[in-house]
Amino acid sequence: MNIIKTQYFDITYSIIKSKRKTLSIIIEDNGNVIVRAPKFLSDYEIKKFVFDKSDWIISKLLNIKTIEEKKYIDGEKFLYLGKNYKLITIEGNYDVGILNDYIYISLKKDFFKNIELKKEMILKWYKKEAKRIIFERLEYYSKIMNLKYGKVYIRDQKTRWGSCSGKNNLSFNFRIIMAPIRKLDYIIIHELAHIVYKNHKKEFWNYVAKYCDDYLESRKWFRENGYKLSL
Repeated sequence: MNIIKTQYFDITYSIIKSKRKTLSIIIEDNGNVIVRAPKFLSDYEIKKFVFDKSDWIISKLLNIKTIEEKKYIDGEKFLYLGKNYKLITIEGNYDVGILNDYIYISLKKDFFKNIELKKEMILKWYKKEAKRIIFERLEYYSKIMNLKYGKVYIRDQKTRWGSCSGKNNLSFNFRIIMAPIRKLDYIIIHELAHIVYKNHKKEFWNYVAKYCDDYLESRKWFRENGYKLSL
């Protein structure tokens, strides 16, 4: 079995070689990834092909490896900063927030059963919280690391937790707000480190380790739990 490590989870795949002339990837219903390849290709060339297709593979696997779709009903659990909060609907002005062990939706009683409205309100709240907290942590770590970044985008991404462009513009997946704060910090540090190193070579990871000595644990956490960060 072959493995490629990604931010979401490890991609394990098997290789079947034959007299064919082209490479192809098959993802079975159970999540098995099979690469069909010409006999003359080396495992290194095949691995590079799989790596180049990793975003596509992850997007397909996430459709398989996912938790039950949210119903937005009272008692359902929602992750926020690593903790599960039970959903509760209350009558009042339109609002979403955290209260003790609950995430509450406040709205008019006539709309208590309007699932689409509740979903829209929660999604908007998560994105607002993500923007607030990510900017706070980004400002904190950029000062410690003495780095300047360009524009910052909070996105709804399917295959990445974050990215850094050639112009040092940073993008973050709003879903990292569901992870424990230390794991969120790792993503912040990771992308800031790309301002200095535009690769994932040893020097990059040594630099990350200066500010996040448990980065290996955080990488593992996202690979094992990333699919749970969903709405």
